[in-house]
Amino acid sequence: MRIVIFFIMFLSPMIYADYSSNDAVKDFINEMHHKHDFDLNFLNSIFLSANKQQKIIDLMNRPAEKAFSWDKYRKRLVSPMRIENGKKFLNAYMTEFIAAEKEFGVPKEIIASIIGIESSYGSIKGSTRVIDSLATLSFDYPRRSKFFKIQLENFLLLSREENFDPLEVNGSYAGAMGFGQFLPESYRRLAIDFDEDGIRDIINNPADAIGSVANYLMKNGWQKGSNIAVEANLINKENPISTIWKMKKNEYLELEPKNKVEFDELKSETYLQVAVSDDSYWIGGNNLKVLSRYNKSSFYVIAVLLLSKELAFFLNEV
Repeated sequence: MRIVIFFIMFLSPMIYADYSSNDAVKDFINEMHHKHDFDLNFLNSIFLSANKQQKIIDLMNRPAEKAFSWDKYRKRLVSPMRIENGKKFLNAYMTEFIAAEKEFGVPKEIIASIIGIESSYGSIKGSTRVIDSLATLSFDYPRRSKFFKIQLENFLLLSREENFDPLEVNGSYAGAMGFGQFLPESYRRLAIDFDEDGIRDIINNPADAIGSVANYLMKNGWQKGSNIAVEANLINKENPISTIWKMKKNEYLELEPKNKVEFDELKSETYLQVAVSDDSYWIGGNNLKVLSRYNKSSFYVIAVLLLSKELAFFLNEV
């Protein structure tokens, strides 16, 4: 029994090891010190408290888009409860939504739909420490370590700029934060102080979140007044297609729109072809491409579209 206890005690430090002794982390700390003038003692204390979390790696390897069929994904994210909560969220912040649509040209229902799917209108922002998420993905997830080191760098810069305690901020398992689940790089570039209170806070302030989501889409090329996507049929039913995030001219499409009038309202010269299942296809224009910059998942962009349509029905009745 004593041997077992000793073995467990011996293993525990390795199971819950911090990142302070990791050579790659030491290199990162030195880089942040020389590049951005961070205090070495401060950075060492941060990574002494940061911990690898295997569950983060497991979730990255199996995101919701792979864990669910389209039917289950749609029912989960475009549910009656999410629609009803979206109506309440729109009502509560209608002034901010009207102002954001006027300034950025993005419809209220699109902004609300993204916030609804990303964080359930701010009720589920993530419970994982961002420093743990980004450290784990930067130093123990080789497939995307380069990308997440950029996010980690930006998170530390963001914490300094916005006076956050980097050990206290929670988010998703991928390090995204707030109502709109912005990654640190996007937070620094595209989050705005929409209510002009002197603080750009998309973690706790819904007004800033609404304006920031609209700003994100506008800066990525949102076209005011253009439709997003229309349902389509396969031209050759014996040749199913998969989503490819590359725009094509009309004459090269393997899909044809179900509604020609709605298709013309896309107001696009090139188009995306999106497949969410073997019997559900969509043709999208420029604005669908913009949504894919938020999350490059066929399930995600079509769920945003479908939820926005439900919320648009409500807005038309207000």
